[in-house]
Amino acid sequence: MQEKKKEPDLAKYLEDIKTIKDLLLEVEKRPLYENWAFYAWGGFFIFGSLVHFFTAKYLNFGIRDLFLKIWLPVLLAGGFIEVIALVRNMTKYSLPLFSRSVIKLYLSLFGIVAVLFFVVLLFIDLKAIQYLPIVFLLFYSVFYLTLAQQASYTHLYVHGYLFIPLAIILYLFNIPHQILTLIIGSVIGVSTIIAGLTSGIMEKKGR
Repeated sequence: MQEKKKEPDLAKYLEDIKTIKDLLLEVEKRPLYENWAFYAWGGFFIFGSLVHFFTAKYLNFGIRDLFLKIWLPVLLAGGFIEVIALVRNMTKYSLPLFSRSVIKLYLSLFGIVAVLFFVVLLFIDLKAIQYLPIVFLLFYSVFYLTLAQQASYTHLYVHGYLFIPLAIILYLFNIPHQILTLIIGSVIGVSTIIAGLTSGIMEKKGR
């Protein structure tokens, strides 16, 4: 009699586990950001690369001025937009802002940014500034591949892996720093906008 009672309890327990697992998978599939964050980042990169090109070409700005007056504001504005898009999306889906997956992602991204910062300093010290845009392209590839580990952004693997051969091709050509920055900034900007559009399409299909 006791064995018969245990069997329904075990079946209910397994069914509960399956339900919890399905709920967790459903949460994983939800995007971290509202899609307009991708469009904003893309627009910022294209705008920043255009301003960089003209100021470096016609105003002879040094690398320090280019970073402080152009790219630092771009990165700060993009980061602010990203935080807003994250908070709004988490609120929309009633998800915790500091879930384990989000914390793991941002710890990874913080590490990537820290490494990029020291690599930039190293390249400036070695007077290899002309290669910095290519370095940034490779680090953006790493960013894509990191974000692609989230279930809702697996399509970013394509972007990440395409950036690697592109970086090699651009490295093989002796392209002036200003033009190289314009090319890479525009490529990253357009890619980010496409990533946002793709995320929106996938989100609609998943509903």
